[in-house]
Amino acid sequence: MTKKSSTQELAKETADALLQEGVRPTQQNVRARMGCGSITTINKALNVWWQELGERLKVSTSHPMLPDPVAESASKLWLQALAYAEKELEQRRLSLESEYREKIKLISSASESDHHEMKELRAQCLRLLKENEKCAEQKLTLQGTLFQQENTLMALQAKNESLERELKQMKIMSKGAQDIDEYIEIQVTNRTLKEENKRLTKQLEMLINEKSSLQMENMQLNAEVSALKRGIS
Repeated sequence: MTKKSSTQELAKETADALLQEGVRPTQQNVRARMGCGSITTINKALNVWWQELGERLKVSTSHPMLPDPVAESASKLWLQALAYAEKELEQRRLSLESEYREKIKLISSASESDHHEMKELRAQCLRLLKENEKCAEQKLTLQGTLFQQENTLMALQAKNESLERELKQMKIMSKGAQDIDEYIEIQVTNRTLKEENKRLTKQLEMLINEKSSLQMENMQLNAEVSALKRGIS
């Protein structure tokens, strides 16, 4: 017989002795009574001992082998062990059931949160699409206005050049002319046209800057819409 087997047999004999004394065998009191042996080996021996005890109790009902006090004590400890095991099993079942419910609650909460977030993203995407369409319409309107202003400016520039040519001719002719009033009127008209030309040029520059700003905003909106579409898909 090996040393391990001897320790297990001694542990089972010690458990019988403790049982006869009315003491429930445990790893600690069996090892304390033995004075040696590892906890692992004693634990394995006690597991086997409890199984064998159940079989011995069954046999004792038909073929009594244990004294009545020992059998009664063993039966009582066996019932206590069963009750303890059932209680521990019930506690474990309740713990697992509670853990399962908590996980179901967390999964449900996460699903609702994801659904709400998806709904918000869709609404934001629709809002950005509408803003993008509005900016596109504004862009078209601005381009039409800019085109008209450019045409007006070109026409004014052409008229201004024509007036400047006429003015030069009038200057040449005014040297020998008697009527100076016409010359003064041309000078006034020329000055007015130059000021109008400056005003229109400044307005055109402002329109060009607004066009550039709207183009940048349009590019940013397109980028945001593309990002939201990728997030939704």
